[in-house]
Amino acid sequence: LEDAAYSLGSSPFNVFRSVTFPLSVPGLANAFLLVFSCSLADFATPLVLGGHSFPVLPTQAYLQITGMYDFNGGAALSFLLLVPALIVYALQNFWVGRKSFVTVSGKAGGRSSIKGPGTLISGIVIGTIAFITAFVIYLYAIIFVGSVVKVWGVDNSFTLENYHYVFTFGMKAIKDTLLIACVGTPIGGLLAVLIGYVCKWLKIRGHKTLETVSLLNYTLPGTVIGIAYIIAFNDKPLVLTGTVYILIAAYVFRYSSAGIRNVIAALSQIDPSIEEASTSLGASSAYTFRKITVPLVLPAVLTGMRYLFIHSMTAISATIFLVSVQWSLITCRILECMTELQFAQACAFSIVLILIVFAASSIMALLAKVLCPVGDASGGLR
Repeated sequence: LEDAAYSLGSSPFNVFRSVTFPLSVPGLANAFLLVFSCSLADFATPLVLGGHSFPVLPTQAYLQITGMYDFNGGAALSFLLLVPALIVYALQNFWVGRKSFVTVSGKAGGRSSIKGPGTLISGIVIGTIAFITAFVIYLYAIIFVGSVVKVWGVDNSFTLENYHYVFTFGMKAIKDTLLIACVGTPIGGLLAVLIGYVCKWLKIRGHKTLETVSLLNYTLPGTVIGIAYIIAFNDKPLVLTGTVYILIAAYVFRYSSAGIRNVIAALSQIDPSIEEASTSLGASSAYTFRKITVPLVLPAVLTGMRYLFIHSMTAISATIFLVSVQWSLITCRILECMTELQFAQACAFSIVLILIVFAASSIMALLAKVLCPVGDASGGLR
């Protein structure tokens, strides 16, 4: 579509404004919705960085519950978060639902040799990305420096004792965290495919309700999620409190929302005639789903799985309520080190956590290149 616009004499800016940007609306809208929900429900970051000078609803709900033991007051504060979350969700659906965003039609076509945007636009984009990347690396560098000093801010002499502490006293936390993340990630990926397919293509009765409910668990603060899971699974018929299963369930049903939104956005760009063609040639619905639909949405699924894995490794708000003495998690150990003023050990734990997350992301990116089909310029598949 971009090549066709260039071949008709359109400028790079006009192509971006009239072709590229409108077709990227599903992905942009879903990203906006997820970031908004994450910002709305996060309590750990405002608690550490904002403190009492910048109170937000999640931190106030957490302090209400842990400081004053007022579960009703904390739940009431958390319930207020649903109002803006539902408003943004409705606006997102209205924005995306007005037009068609089909770009994967299954029709083959030749590749064009017409070049894209000029050097000015490319330079601006690359410069912006380079600045953000440098800032993130700077933050990671600070953590790394803090992990190789004896007492951060007091005795800055070089040492590796902090990492020795992590790989001796903290080894159980690393193993337990990896186990929970590795078990929950494929379950969340499968759940994202099924819910996204039901909501976007099958459109059975109640699919909008299912899509809304699948996101509500994400918009709630982690503290409320933790308390809700404890109350729900603390008694018969299903007792999960104190076990690893309650952590896996909380992570899967909360953080699989990113995969669900990605799958829905990907399905919005696929022409239903592809599945119809397969069915008309005698393929069963299950075979069509496995051989056509799943490969087309696999990049979105892998992105959602990567998101789920990262948050399973780094979650803290719900974890502090659900984790038991039998299980030790990295984020809990970091929080313990911070409260005990062991900043150097906390930095060492953080570096190990960052390396694990980057390694897992690299593996999933490699899987995406190996497993995902390659599309040509017209949306055809090879």
